[in-house]
Amino acid sequence: MQDNDRVYCAQRAAEEQVLAAAARDPGVAEAHRKMQRAYLERASVGARPMMASETVG
Repeated sequence: MQDNDRVYCAQRAAEEQVLAAAARDPGVAEAHRKMQRAYLERASVGARPMMASETVG
């Protein structure tokens, strides 16, 4: 993963944190927290290989 991709993912994680804090619906807040964790993972370790069950088609 390139450095600019990691920066993007870190920025998106921060945005998702703000959205989670501002969400009034608990389900929406949880969705934003899940997205935040995913972006943080990608920012810290890079993209993980997709499993066959995750592919489309």
